[in-house]
Order: sequence, then C-alpha cells, then structure tokens
Amino acid sequence: PVQYADYSRWQRELLGSEDDPASLISRQLDFWTDTLAGLPAQLALPADRPRPAVASTQGRHLDVTIDAALHARLADLGRDSGATLFMVTHAAFAVLLARLSGTSDIAVGTPVAG
Repeated sequence: PVQYADYSRWQRELLGSEDDPASLISRQLDFWTDTLAGLPAQLALPADRPRPAVASTQGRHLDVTIDAALHARLADLGRDSGATLFMVTHAAFAVLLARLSGTSDIAVGTPVAG
C-alpha cells in the first residue's frame, strides 16, 4: 500500500519548489494571490462584545441539528441545481456572512469538501 510519506514525496515532486517561478506550486500561489487580492482581512460582523486587542486562535465547536424535513428540502435544492448538499449549505453560509457584514466580497475556505 501507498504510505503517506510516498504521497508527500510524489506531491512535492509534482508541485516543485516555491523558489522556482516556473513550478506548479509557484503558479498556483501566484494565481490565488491575484484572485484573492482585495478581499477584506476580516469581516465586520455584529458581535455581542468587542474583539480582543490581540487575536486568538481559540475557537469553539457548535453542534446544530437540522430536522429531517429541512434536510430533505436542502438535498432536493441541491439535486435540482446540480449541486451537492455541501455546496448548498456552503452557499447559504456565504450569503449569511454577506448579509451580516454588508459586503459581497466573501471568501470561505474549507480544507475538505465532501
């Protein structure tokens, strides 16, 4: 079986070095740097208390239960639109952030989809 170290080595060989402007990784970094240029550093979201002076990496986990009927409607919307349930909920989250922040420049990153 393929080990993670083998996959990492293969990926590094494929992507190349960030020091080489012709490498795939350099071209991808340039693309995303240009594409995401101009986005706000943070969204001005309403909060129940002011932001701390020093940013923290602490977060919280919030479980949300969606009833079966709403889940079915969201899944139907995705199916009718040629989208996955993840895509539907991701879009809804982006719309929520846009409405709360008053801007249409929204970027939501996810390390894995699906």
